[in-house]
Amino acid sequence: MDKLGALRSLMKVHDIDAYIVPSGDDHKSGYVADYWGARKWLSGFTGSAGLVVVTPTEAGLWTDGRYFIQAEEQLSGTNIDLYKMGEPGVPSYIDFLLKKLPEGGKVGFDGRSMAIGEFNALKEKLDTKNITYVYSKDLVGEIWASRPPMPSAPAFEHLPEFAGVSAAEKLRKVREKMKESNVSTYFVTGLDEIVWLLNIRGNDVANMPLVYSYLLITETEARIFVDAAKVADISGKLKSQGFVIDSYEAVVEQLKALPPEGNIYYNKATINVLMAEAIPQGQQIPEKAWNIIAHLKGVKSDIELANIRNAYIKEGVAMTKLLKWLDDAIKAGKVLTEDDVATTLTNLRKQQANCLGDSFSTISAYGANAAQAHYRHEGSGAALQPDNFYLLDTGGQYLDGTTDTTRTIAIGNITGEMKKDYTLVLKGHIALSVAIFPAGTTGHALDMLARQPVLQDCQNYRHGTGHGIGYCLGVHEGPHGIAARQGDTIVELVPGMLASNEPGIYKQGRYGIRIENIIAVKELCENENGKFLNFETLTYCPYDTRAIDLQLLTQAEKDFVNNYHSKVYDTLAPLLTEEEAVWLKNATAPIG
Repeated sequence: MDKLGALRSLMKVHDIDAYIVPSGDDHKSGYVADYWGARKWLSGFTGSAGLVVVTPTEAGLWTDGRYFIQAEEQLSGTNIDLYKMGEPGVPSYIDFLLKKLPEGGKVGFDGRSMAIGEFNALKEKLDTKNITYVYSKDLVGEIWASRPPMPSAPAFEHLPEFAGVSAAEKLRKVREKMKESNVSTYFVTGLDEIVWLLNIRGNDVANMPLVYSYLLITETEARIFVDAAKVADISGKLKSQGFVIDSYEAVVEQLKALPPEGNIYYNKATINVLMAEAIPQGQQIPEKAWNIIAHLKGVKSDIELANIRNAYIKEGVAMTKLLKWLDDAIKAGKVLTEDDVATTLTNLRKQQANCLGDSFSTISAYGANAAQAHYRHEGSGAALQPDNFYLLDTGGQYLDGTTDTTRTIAIGNITGEMKKDYTLVLKGHIALSVAIFPAGTTGHALDMLARQPVLQDCQNYRHGTGHGIGYCLGVHEGPHGIAARQGDTIVELVPGMLASNEPGIYKQGRYGIRIENIIAVKELCENENGKFLNFETLTYCPYDTRAIDLQLLTQAEKDFVNNYHSKVYDTLAPLLTEEEAVWLKNATAPIG
């Protein structure tokens, strides 16, 4: 099937000059149900971030630096050009449209899959050409004959032993914050925010326990819009906590029925165009309103942190078992594939208590494949051969926490250049791990600590150093982050927030290196000079000391590795078999 040709034929029928196919679902989630894979289906590009624009004569895909190599490979032969976002001389997709569209032209897209904030930016730039917009027609859906259905699996309660705080108490806190911000209506569109507040989890998105739903909170009512069959078993509990259940499809009419004037809050990055357009224009967002639930759930409670620490110990056990198995197999001369390792790890992880499975599709990447920061193997993937790096970026979804760990492993003999690069990444990773900073510091301000050793060698990496992480939720979570760009990283870091610490180096066609632990912000001290914060490392997994160039480490950095490895061994050894404990003892032996 000529997908581009079929889409262009429909565009011609509707007199559309350019059609936009964004990533994401009707909540602008980072990871989505298969039903929402229109961009992936049309282009063949499987990365989590990207946008396609189709005109009668051209087609382009815009994506960021994490996916440049992957996109080049997957777009080959598709007649879709790659536009590398952020690179010099590369226009944004909006600037591309501005140049290509005729005066008075027409732009189309599925209004469910574009956020109102993005649409407003689009209009601001294109309205100089008197552009009109058609967003009530899902043209890709009309030609996608085998489109998967919307998910229908049942939701379940996230029990009090894990949630810690009742949904009723969370709702009370939200209403308290609404009052402080002069918000009378709060329309919640983020799926992770909704299930966190309701203390429920589901199975609507692969690897993420989400439930497709909306939530409308006022001073007197909290209405959930969800497929009733999904919550049939827990509807009584939800109602007892102060929630009303309505159908998923009823949300637009409820929005239209809001008072003609009022103070409403919604996140412009996650509310889609159709929902935003349904809200009466007299409803305004107060100047000091903010995304209340995102900030509340971003700061983990003491109960959540205790559970999360336990989840990372279990993850450390699974990772140690995997690394020993991998080491033994390589020494025995077995030829493993990328899928062999990923599958074995998933099975080991599922042996741990309260494990729901993987928190994302494991990045199992050998050699040149690891140069793609978000590589996904297909089928068996590549074979793991001697004399290169193998990168494993993986995580588990537990009822008591969400994990994310990356280790780069030397297989056979590696070159001095490879050891140098590995050590530079490790130095940056250590620098962020030991950071001490005053209260009020943002992730943007800390990014350079991890990046500096890599930059000093005139190298860089095209992704953020750290992202927030959920609690039995999304492996990527705001409202904070650690990155060179600003954006959401202007949110100050406060005790209880979790972040990843994952600098890297990538050399196309050769190898990739990334080292990642999860760190929790905590208070270090307070005195006449103010309050100071630092990080607690939650991850328990040895670094590959075979890949370290010890001459490049300071004594303080060697001490960090030795102290970390001592903690890893002391924590995990009692939970391992005797053979596994011996392997871990060797893997964590002191360096320097």
